[in-house]
Amino acid sequence: MNRFIVTLLFFISSVIVEAQTADIPYLTADRPGMATTADIVLPLKFQIETGCSFEKMSSGNTYQENILYNTSLLRFGINENAEIRLQTDFAQVKTESSSLIGFNPLTIGTKLKLTEGNSWLPKTSLLLNLTLPWVGKKDFRPDKLSPSFYLLMQNNITDKLNICYNVGVQDDAENSTPQEFVALCFGYSFTDRLSAFIESYNWFEANTPPANSFDLGCACLIGKNIQIDVSGNMNVQGFRNYFMVNCGLAWRIMKRTRNINLK
Repeated sequence: MNRFIVTLLFFISSVIVEAQTADIPYLTADRPGMATTADIVLPLKFQIETGCSFEKMSSGNTYQENILYNTSLLRFGINENAEIRLQTDFAQVKTESSSLIGFNPLTIGTKLKLTEGNSWLPKTSLLLNLTLPWVGKKDFRPDKLSPSFYLLMQNNITDKLNICYNVGVQDDAENSTPQEFVALCFGYSFTDRLSAFIESYNWFEANTPPANSFDLGCACLIGKNIQIDVSGNMNVQGFRNYFMVNCGLAWRIMKRTRNINLK
């Protein structure tokens, strides 16, 4: 109970402190979409992005349910051009004959800003991840180190409309051929605090039919440092055989300070 009270007070103080930090921009988060933004966490700021999801896929009399009770991405801004990242999930995988529950493997990574962008040149960052085979439930861990590389790009079409697009390659520990990832996301800001998105994301692998999916959702800022979101995903090849729903929270932790100038 004491821990809950301390956490709640810290959460409330994060909202209150924004009144003292007029120069701090609104939070931007990598969640809830599958595409990842090119934005970097502010220097020396710590950001938590967490949530839960339910995914179900079926074929005939067989099915699989993937439940993320908690997915947590921790981000820390090193400077204006780089951040470090740490991610893991507490998950359950259920089929008609089995049920496995535990932590997914730990993924460490970094996001590096390459260009700030302008009217025609996209803001661009490079995301590097490495999934470790030594941490997490044994059934969920890869057999070897699994690297992934993503080029993250973003253009602001108008003050309200933006396009985010990713291309990347992920090593598949279970197969000898890597997986290629492409995502295209359209985002629209109704106000400074309320936004929505729709995107297409696709996985490609040699000698395997591509997996094409889309999702849509919305996000709402509570103050400058807290965002809540909800989204849903479906598969293009089988609307009736696949769906996923997500909800979550992003929280940029700010400490009290009298003089802040990030210009």
